Amino acid sequence: MSTPRIPVAAAAVVIGGAAAVALTGCASNNMDLSGSLWAGGPPSASGGSPPAAPVSPTTAPVSPTVSAPPALGSPSATPSGPKPLSGRQLKPLLPTSATLPAGWTMKDSTESDTGDAFEDEPDPTLLNNPCTWLSTASGGTLGLGYQTAHAMEMVSDGDNESRIDLGSYFPGTAVKQLDLIRSYADKCKTYTGQDWDKKPVPHTVTVTPVPGLGDEAIDLVNTPKGPYATQEVLAVRIGDKVLFLDGDNIADRLPHIKDLAAPIAKHIEEVAP
Repeated sequence: MSTPRIPVAAAAVVIGGAAAVALTGCASNNMDLSGSLWAGGPPSASGGSPPAAPVSPTTAPVSPTVSAPPALGSPSATPSGPKPLSGRQLKPLLPTSATLPAGWTMKDSTESDTGDAFEDEPDPTLLNNPCTWLSTASGGTLGLGYQTAHAMEMVSDGDNESRIDLGSYFPGTAVKQLDLIRSYADKCKTYTGQDWDKKPVPHTVTVTPVPGLGDEAIDLVNTPKGPYATQEVLAVRIGDKVLFLDGDNIADRLPHIKDLAAPIAKHIEEVAP
């Protein structure tokens, strides 16, 4: 589903009431499954990938006596190299009330991390999701695949919120994660979702590079046609870590996450082990 945008004044009226619940009911906040106040619908909504093209009848069969070599970079293969930072080690790299840029404040009781646990086997299945999954995607979900651990918190600029998610990756796989996000966005440049009344809503997805942030950065924007909330996810790679920030314009405008990301990325570059 696509959630209607709400002016700031109107948003103040519904906060704490039943209307606020109705607007966010299908995109509840979850560390691993969705971002805050994301407008969107269930993965079963229309707009998924087109069916695969039929195999050409002239394709020569593979000889039964020849065994194909294992595919390089198989999702089941555990990456090698130094152990990435754990969630417990990532959490101190996130901003605090004292280090947030002016105009931003921490949301109470939103900090979390994956502790000392690691996901050693990559699961880069992002491209398997239908395009409508983007309507509820956040940095916390777009960062999954090659990610081994993460820490997150929520912040507010007074009008809207942003989720800050910092993930760690085995050497070389953070680059693969951003490539995976680019490929998924390219697959879903346009798709059709639904609003609350199940009416079709065309969406346009763009990914643009953001110079001057980390080692590389991309900004994904998912824009529905009509008076519906736009989603934005900014991904900043810093070595073998990726900083994700996201937000929406459900309360009149998108949060200024690029301005928020710049000092956070710089701090991580300076102090990360």
